[in-house]
Amino acid sequence: MIEEMEKVSPLRAAQITMTEMLLAVDQICREEEIPYWITDGTLLGSERHKGFIPWDDDADIGMLRKDYNRFRKIVGEKLPQKFKVETETIHTHGKHNWLKILFLDDYEWVDWHGINRKGISIDVFPYDYASAKNQKSLVEKLVHRVASIEYPPNTLGLKNKIRKVINKTKLQDIYSKLKKPSDYITYGIETAYYGFAYYRVDDIFPLKEGIFEGIRFKIPQHPNHYLTTLYGDDYMKLPEESKRVSHMAELTFSKK
Repeated sequence: MIEEMEKVSPLRAAQITMTEMLLAVDQICREEEIPYWITDGTLLGSERHKGFIPWDDDADIGMLRKDYNRFRKIVGEKLPQKFKVETETIHTHGKHNWLKILFLDDYEWVDWHGINRKGISIDVFPYDYASAKNQKSLVEKLVHRVASIEYPPNTLGLKNKIRKVINKTKLQDIYSKLKKPSDYITYGIETAYYGFAYYRVDDIFPLKEGIFEGIRFKIPQHPNHYLTTLYGDDYMKLPEESKRVSHMAELTFSKK
């Protein structure tokens, strides 16, 4: 695989691999009848470039909480063997509070802290119903504060042990069971992006198909409304070159 990928840039090779990962998720979701949609920069890429944003080095998928929980239970055994689900021991740069799917071969890069990392990943985000657009109740703020505590890198020390216990309680699942459906959803309450944007449910469902890298993936019913909510009215305009930033610095092929 690496010999073929070396014919293109490391970034483009990573995008091709992430497309394979998206296809794997799409196949599982279609077989299990689990609704999903491509979101964030991946949806923007679909609408503006019909594929990856040229400098983008990640991919994003969204699911309603109930569908996300179903997917999370089965994805590990359904994925092709070369892809992995992130765990506290298998990861590219630490365990996250949402689901990440990994490919741990072929790539090396440097994170924002200057630490060398290996592998690439795509994100699968849960979405929760919101009580009101652009508003958080006191209960929601408290649940978010606790549920979003980062998974500890180790269990040394009392604070890290407490953090690990809190993370494993899955407070977000208890919260979501008590939450009534509404007209708006936002990113899962355990994620750092909770409340970052509020989307109308009828802008997402019923889902339709859009083109990404020449392949049909599920997208929101009204992607223009969705992307305007997230990026503003001029989302189709390319940003200044100084703002075309990748997450993975110095991305290269692994030395073998």
